[in-house]
Amino acid sequence: MSQTLAFRPRQDSLPTEEGSWHGNSKSFELRILEDDNDIREALRLRGRAYSAIGYDIEKSDGQYTDHFDTLATTVLFGAYDSGRLVGSVRLCFSLPQSLATLPCASHYPALKDMHRSQSHGFVEISRLSIEPNVNNISYRTTLYAFLVRASLTAALATGVSMLLIATRPDWVKFYRYMLGFQQIGEPAFYPPGDFKITLLGGSLEQARMRQRLQNRFFKITEEEIASMQNAIGRALSRTDHAEEIKIAV
Repeated sequence: MSQTLAFRPRQDSLPTEEGSWHGNSKSFELRILEDDNDIREALRLRGRAYSAIGYDIEKSDGQYTDHFDTLATTVLFGAYDSGRLVGSVRLCFSLPQSLATLPCASHYPALKDMHRSQSHGFVEISRLSIEPNVNNISYRTTLYAFLVRASLTAALATGVSMLLIATRPDWVKFYRYMLGFQQIGEPAFYPPGDFKITLLGGSLEQARMRQRLQNRFFKITEEEIASMQNAIGRALSRTDHAEEIKIAV
């Protein structure tokens, strides 16, 4: 069964003009997806989202997936609005002695040198997807930031050394400005795109030093960290590799 977390954005309401997408809801609901039906729904949403922005992808029963989705070190989050899935993001954790569980590792050689100096490993934010039928720009931006904030909270809860994200050129400025992320190595072709993608990374402390992280939306509470520790710890404890990922206490 998928787990609902005590997690709320720091804002009062969502854009009203989106109508039935949010009803009277004043927040998204965050869940760690473990139920098979929930996971399939999220993979179909991912397929729709990637197809909508022009990627030529292979889908099975509408689902866009790869072998990283099946790894014990991967956690999938879903964002819900009035019970309806509107977005998802995948977090992939590295192992102490290996980067093989990170989708970006084989495409960015510079990451290998960094791994030696990061004692608590990496987490890669990947496959962030938003329901393509949602057209309201303000709504989409709020949802995007909600999923990024969830990823930051997971990083805090697990005590990783560094967050990674391989992103399109038009999102590089967002991560640099909002979170202080820096480019790692040279841009590279990263599936499924046919153009080069930039790998960005930064420590959580770097991100927290950014003034924007302390505003009403991005400020992360102790309750949220505790809820994330509990939920993500249970998710990883069911896997063969759980003992290799240190959960902060």
